[in-house]
Amino acid sequence: MVRRTQQVVWNYFRPHLRSCVHFFRFWLAFTLTPRRKSVCFVGITGSAGKTTTKDLSASILSTAGRSFSTPETQNYSHSVARHVLRIGVRHRFAVLELSGGEPGELDTPLKLFVPNIAVLTLVARDHFKAFGSLDAIAKEKAKLISALPADGVAILNIDDPLVKAIGETCSRKVIWVGEREGATLKLLAARSRWPEPLKLDVQYEGEVYQVKTGFHGKHLALPVLSALGVGLAAGVPLTIAISAVTDVKPAQGRMQVESNRHGITFVRDDWKAPHWSLYAPLEFMAEAKARRKIIIIGTLSDYSLSASKLYPKVARQAMEVSDIVIFVGPNAPRAAKVKCDDSSAKNLYTFKNIQAASEVLNSLLEPGDLVLLKGSNKADHLVRLMYNTEKPVRCWVGRCGVNNFCGGCPMLYEA
Repeated sequence: MVRRTQQVVWNYFRPHLRSCVHFFRFWLAFTLTPRRKSVCFVGITGSAGKTTTKDLSASILSTAGRSFSTPETQNYSHSVARHVLRIGVRHRFAVLELSGGEPGELDTPLKLFVPNIAVLTLVARDHFKAFGSLDAIAKEKAKLISALPADGVAILNIDDPLVKAIGETCSRKVIWVGEREGATLKLLAARSRWPEPLKLDVQYEGEVYQVKTGFHGKHLALPVLSALGVGLAAGVPLTIAISAVTDVKPAQGRMQVESNRHGITFVRDDWKAPHWSLYAPLEFMAEAKARRKIIIIGTLSDYSLSASKLYPKVARQAMEVSDIVIFVGPNAPRAAKVKCDDSSAKNLYTFKNIQAASEVLNSLLEPGDLVLLKGSNKADHLVRLMYNTEKPVRCWVGRCGVNNFCGGCPMLYEA
């Protein structure tokens, strides 16, 4: 009874204590930031590609001086104060990833630092429910660009109409990246056919450069270009910047490649799965060379169709580019409607329960298979399907609410 009472009291006071800690960190960071005048702050936002751009930018800038960057994907406003407090006087660069996932979220971090370089990757339907329109999302992201000082530099995606509109009203220097005419760093070609990694042909000031990466998927060309733009803005020679991106590995859950001892390769794109982000990994699978291709899809978000129409549509698209398609999660049965209309859908499997999906997957997998995991980590934790091919997973809790990946969770093998 005493323990239960203690738990109830702790659960009541914990959010209040957390708020006090956040406020104290913000106040301390706000007080100390003016002392970091020698630090070049790089702010990165956008509906996708932030973490990859951040990792690449940090690698490039480290060639010119000591650099700090946001750990993992800790990009929410309450995390920024904690990161700012870790920036020391010896740091020359600080690369901060900013979410902007709800209206007004960028206001708080932009009180803590002034970005010398600002990156906006793209504007899409991520967090659409919170904003209600693409214009509202763009307006929130544009706050980072508006925060630039007179000598600041914006790195902007010329291929995104909403980003381009923001850049056209920007009174600061702009380094445009993308395929369209007018790009400062112009993408001439992108090649990524599994198992070959992503390679780019980029034109800058009339010269053509080849960029080799450790990534997979042509859609990751945008983060690479954006990071090279950051390097140019910071005065890093392009050839040095290109060398610095070669050995950077994908962030966890962003087209991350992992192979097991059975000769099965997983491509983990399982951090989040807004519907608009699905087409790039499907294109990657369509072009991949592999013995068999398996696509596993979890919970999709930020879509305009009803779920009953969306999931069958996605199932048909996935079946066109793979040998086996598996849907996992509460909406998975909706995808099964395809079986009623298409007799060729015998290799389409749907499971509400991830443990049941794992049992069937293990019976299907063969050496040489290429498996794409596409889902929302917080909702699905699809990575358990991969872990269970090597060692029996004990935790099959659905929607546990933890946003971290399962690899470091003590419950993974000890439920």
